[in-house]
Amino acid sequence: MIEWLLRVDPARPLIYADEGTWTYGQALAQVEGRIEKSPRLVRPSLTPESILDVLAAISGGGATVIGPESSIVDPGNADLVVFTSGTSGDPRGVRLTRRNLEAAARASSQHLGHGPDDDWLLAMPLHHVGGLTIVVRQVFSGGSITLLPGFDVRTVASAMRGRVTMVSVVPTMLRRILDHDSRPYEGMRAVLVGGGPIPDGLLEEASAAGLPVLPTYGMTETFGQIATLRPDAPLEHLVHPLPGVDIRVDDQCRISVRGDQVSPGYVNEPDRSSDWLITSDLGVMHEDGALRVLGRADNVIVTGGENVNPESIEVEIQAHPEVHEAVVVGIPDDEWGMVVGCVFVGDVLVEELVEWSADKLAGPRRPKRWAKVERLPRLSIEKPDRSAAAEFF
Repeated sequence: MIEWLLRVDPARPLIYADEGTWTYGQALAQVEGRIEKSPRLVRPSLTPESILDVLAAISGGGATVIGPESSIVDPGNADLVVFTSGTSGDPRGVRLTRRNLEAAARASSQHLGHGPDDDWLLAMPLHHVGGLTIVVRQVFSGGSITLLPGFDVRTVASAMRGRVTMVSVVPTMLRRILDHDSRPYEGMRAVLVGGGPIPDGLLEEASAAGLPVLPTYGMTETFGQIATLRPDAPLEHLVHPLPGVDIRVDDQCRISVRGDQVSPGYVNEPDRSSDWLITSDLGVMHEDGALRVLGRADNVIVTGGENVNPESIEVEIQAHPEVHEAVVVGIPDDEWGMVVGCVFVGDVLVEELVEWSADKLAGPRRPKRWAKVERLPRLSIEKPDRSAAAEFF
């Protein structure tokens, strides 16, 4: 990280925040003064101090563990440990190397074309890869970061009308931005949308508001995005592999990925024996090399011997004009093994939604249990918390 800071004009701004502005020169001085050449645990918050702590920790030569875990784990042969979001089980510590980080930053810059003149909005937690990669990408490319203390839709929408040119959001964030202010946005170069299924029509609505939306696909094990719709491609629910990334899909639609971005393995586990990382995601490859991500294999609900993809059901239910959000989960059942349950937020009665879904969702894909709530349970990165959602039943 030190060498990346050194190659940028020290007068250029790196961090814009409520607390002030930090130039590359000021950040370099702060980072050099904080370096510790030993394993460190960093529990970052969305503050300039935390960004500088993270940069110093990664620059220090010893392994760094990004919290909020309560103790330092054995990082093995890694420079950085970041924990997965835990949407489908307990979070796992992913071992990452400097090679992984640099490959991810370089691939993003080449694919999206961002550089020193770009400002990336940071409102995602720094202890998850979604926020952490923004810091690494911008320092690598010499760009700046507009830092917010969290996702507040008014503040985010306002920032997107200012100097910000790039932003990363999950579909729920994008929905809230458009509901708050759908007037044309100018000056934005890319809005990366990932982290979950994208409801039909959302991308088109965002594009009509002048937002250059790009579906993206990535994971902690690859330090962020490995496939994103090309900026010059027609707007679709497809993603294209980044430079240096190989993607393949097997007969069971399971996605595997290979390249310098891929982590060597998990904490307390041996390195992978293959160059290919077999993911927990399902997808379909198109002849032109584009990928359509279908959802997570470990989210699949087996009901009466049939495999049901909950994310595809969520997209269809959210197409109802009075359903704002929905998450679909499997519920244990003595007769069927599992049945489909839906937790939703909206202005429609359960009885009306049951009747509506009878024509839209066939057989095992039709939820047998429904729960209307005021707010979906979510993780800190705004992804739905499926375990907590299942507790409603």
